Amino acid sequence: MAPPNDKVAPEERIAPGDSISPESGQRPVVPTTRARQGVTGHNVRYVLGFGIVGIVVAFVVVYIVYFA
Repeated sequence: MAPPNDKVAPEERIAPGDSISPESGQRPVVPTTRARQGVTGHNVRYVLGFGIVGIVVAFVVVYIVYFA
């Protein structure tokens, strides 16, 4: 969710109806948080890391049980 317009720097304010036509050759300038359209944080990288480590350990255990 984007912050209210009064909490955003003047150069980052975008009115709801603002658009730049493709014919003008300009690209719209959108603040990073608005362009991202997602949240950062929530320790996603740790969940991914522990999941990958867990799968590697599981494959090693299966390999030892069946092929050792």
